[in-house]
Amino acid sequence: MDIQENVSLAPKTTMQIGGNALYYADLYKPEECEEAIAFAIEKEIPLILLGGGSNTIFEDGTIQALVVRVAADKIEINGNEVKIECGKNLPDLVDELAKKGLDLSVLTGIPGSLGGAIVGNAGQGPKGAWIDSYINKVNVFTEDGWEEMKKSKCHFGYRESVFKHTEKTNIIWSSTLTLPPADPETIKETIKEGLHSRMASQPFTMTAGSCFKALNGVPAWKYIDAAGLKGRQEGGVQVSEKHANFLINKDNGTYRDAVSLVQTIEGFVGEPLDVEMRFIKKNGSTEF
Repeated sequence: MDIQENVSLAPKTTMQIGGNALYYADLYKPEECEEAIAFAIEKEIPLILLGGGSNTIFEDGTIQALVVRVAADKIEINGNEVKIECGKNLPDLVDELAKKGLDLSVLTGIPGSLGGAIVGNAGQGPKGAWIDSYINKVNVFTEDGWEEMKKSKCHFGYRESVFKHTEKTNIIWSSTLTLPPADPETIKETIKEGLHSRMASQPFTMTAGSCFKALNGVPAWKYIDAAGLKGRQEGGVQVSEKHANFLINKDNGTYRDAVSLVQTIEGFVGEPLDVEMRFIKKNGSTEF
């Protein structure tokens, strides 16, 4: 395992905000998971797992932690059962599976990695389909060693999984999915339509995706839009004028700009919105 020091984290996130990791490592081999956890324990620092960086921003300054990213991205296909390493880029994964006649178009247009999609149970809208519909099991490394977790143990829900709430350090290495077979051209057309819909309704700039979860089945953007906050800007971070549940890095935004804007939104909306993005502070803890 190659551990680097003082690595800039902003380029590793889609919002392009944040300081440096005290220590950083990409993980390519399963045995490196054990090495990473042992290193963090030895240094008495948190271990932070980073996926594709599409829902995460880091505080400016030095993050006193070991930040690791699963970089392994192999795919093994056996009929309609697929084992995928969690560093796999989602758009690439959806396209590659489509060529094989396997349909994972539910993840069309979603950035990031498979690991992040599993943690947040990625999918399409509060009443849509989610990745957990296809998951059989997840292979995870913790302080106690390797564990093969069946879907039932992952406690998936709307934008939720056990991996968001466990006190253990979990490095999600791979997952086995069962996917519906379909004509490759039909899947490609579904992907094309999905991308067109997303590009028409969502910003494709420096953003971390949806900021808040839906509340009581109502999309958060409706509350934010009703509060008149589209286009609201604090520092360099703005509520997207295209989709009110997206924050964008408009003009060299900072972590504090983003936090301040979230707090402003919560104050104006007057409802207990649940923050979906990860705001990671310098001590490795989360802001919200």
